[in-house]
Amino acid sequence: MDVRRHLGGALRGAALGLVAGALWFTIEAVAGWAAGSFLPAGVIQKLALLDLGLGAAAGLLVGLALPGLRGGALALGIAAFYGLLRVYAPPGYGAEAVYVVAAVAACAAGIRLLGSGAGGLLGFVHVSLLATAALVILEIGSQEVRAALRGMRLPLVVAAVPVLAVLVDRLLAFGLRSRAARLGVELTAGLVAAFVLGRPLTTTPLEQTLVTAVPPPAGTPDVFLVSFDTTRADHLSLYGYERETSPRLTEFAKDALVFTQARSTAGWTLPGHASMLTGLYPNKHGAHLAGGWLGGQSIDGRRNVAYPLKPDKTTVTELLRDRGYSTGAFIANFSYLYRDFGLSQGFQHYDDAPGLLLRFEPAAIRFARRFAPGFCLKPFRSARQINAAALEWLDVAPKGRPAFMFLNYMEPHQPWLAPAPHDKWVWGLPEAHELAQRNLYTHEVKDFTADEIGFITANYDGQVAAMDEAFAELIEALRARGRLDNALIIVTSDHGELLGDHGQVGHMGRMLYEGLLHIPMIVRFPGADRPMGTTDRHVQNLDVTPTVLEIAGVPVPEDVQGRDVRTVERPSFAEEDINPFLVAEYGEFYDRATRVLFEGSWKLITTSRGEKKLFDLARDPGETRDLGAEEPDRLAAMSRRLEAAMPTRVAAANPDQQVN
Repeated sequence: MDVRRHLGGALRGAALGLVAGALWFTIEAVAGWAAGSFLPAGVIQKLALLDLGLGAAAGLLVGLALPGLRGGALALGIAAFYGLLRVYAPPGYGAEAVYVVAAVAACAAGIRLLGSGAGGLLGFVHVSLLATAALVILEIGSQEVRAALRGMRLPLVVAAVPVLAVLVDRLLAFGLRSRAARLGVELTAGLVAAFVLGRPLTTTPLEQTLVTAVPPPAGTPDVFLVSFDTTRADHLSLYGYERETSPRLTEFAKDALVFTQARSTAGWTLPGHASMLTGLYPNKHGAHLAGGWLGGQSIDGRRNVAYPLKPDKTTVTELLRDRGYSTGAFIANFSYLYRDFGLSQGFQHYDDAPGLLLRFEPAAIRFARRFAPGFCLKPFRSARQINAAALEWLDVAPKGRPAFMFLNYMEPHQPWLAPAPHDKWVWGLPEAHELAQRNLYTHEVKDFTADEIGFITANYDGQVAAMDEAFAELIEALRARGRLDNALIIVTSDHGELLGDHGQVGHMGRMLYEGLLHIPMIVRFPGADRPMGTTDRHVQNLDVTPTVLEIAGVPVPEDVQGRDVRTVERPSFAEEDINPFLVAEYGEFYDRATRVLFEGSWKLITTSRGEKKLFDLARDPGETRDLGAEEPDRLAAMSRRLEAAMPTRVAAANPDQQVN
């Protein structure tokens, strides 16, 4: 072996690998911008360093092994390494082995196709651009294309795509022989396509110049509504959970009224928050699943399945604005609280930017997660970031006006991987490191192992604890600003989360068990003489709107279905229509609309497929024993009352249906 020759090839390969890494980063950045991705500055810097490092490593290895490769041939070898980053997915190396064999064959064909005219730096840059652009285009292709590339199709297609890009370039050479000219044409075409077809994401807050009334009387309280997104009550230590997940909330609650029987109106984000801000059930406010596909996409690229809140629905925000309040919202859940879904109505300042949005995953991020599972994993802004944005706005809000501030925290939401130091319940578990590499979030109904449920739960609990800590920091910041004593502060949730209960994880489309509907509700009233303690009065998140309006001195509209939490007396209801994506992907379990009625300790779940489940939550909080057959009269009576109160529901979902 000629050692010097191989070392020289390695050095040359590493140097050109840096060039390739820079091209990877540049092409991914342009494509991500055009596709609507958003990366904060810190992530951009890390990604640039990763691409440069991986490119240099790829060039070094290829140059060391094959020192005779030059120009475009070397570029194809490095591009094969870039493709491997996209295929690499242990445990098991079957797909990787198939990819290596296919990539070697493809590179050999590509080198023959290039012939002797792809030498030099220009040839290297040209082929690197072609190969990388082709792989990125494949990655950001349609959902149908990505769904088709499963199993062993993926390594075969990824291996072939760079060579196909070279083939297209060679066909262009029949009409444009100059490589420099072809490179110029291809670059220009790519940039024009990116800027013409691209849909870059707007991340600046929505500022609405809204006419407001004169300031209300002096002493009108501030209102701070804090939504603990995806938080189930029974995983808060405030509600008796064995892990100390919410010590700060417990401290806050000593000066507040705690509701032990609070329920959401729905099992997912949009209808739950719309109920919170309108005082209406989903069938009345209309922001719910459509039962079929709608036109367009959501912010993160999914086909739209839900109606937005219509402009003719009046929100608590609009009523407070017209009372003279300054109104601001600070949203972590950019998916279904994004401005397109209508909940920005009445907010003068609506900050709904993502923390990190990858419309496609750069190869380096995907590869890095195999070794650091939490790397660039959580797309939502942290509760601390939400606090900072909210307090910055509060400090410059018009003086002499009370503020209505809506904060949405997302820590407990999937993906579940608790940050340090709140991962203390995770890493002592069996197989924790192996489980961290797996995506345990699934729509499939199945039997999870005890280790899987333990891992999911420990991470969920850690994320709840992180949120609890940030909430305490918000309260201290309000105290320091003198905005605490004369303030109505409501802490509640849009829904909970199933953590392996009944063979399900997650929310949206799942059966409406208590893990989804039983939520926290803690209300701290303004002034020194405020109601405190614990109550088992049945309340729901739609009771937020009338409670806020009563305290703010605003008349409650007649059509509001909620009631002031201090006086509410009525059964509780919940509902959910059909998500066509879940039906198409996971079958008939999801092809049912669901309605729920609570009366005392009794809970009735019905579906559009005729299923009925009756539980006594006092004796069976885990909903393990359906008492419908033992209580036929109660089942029939509750069914009649539920049908009378909520007769409207989507009966079936057609995945190809277009709902206008």
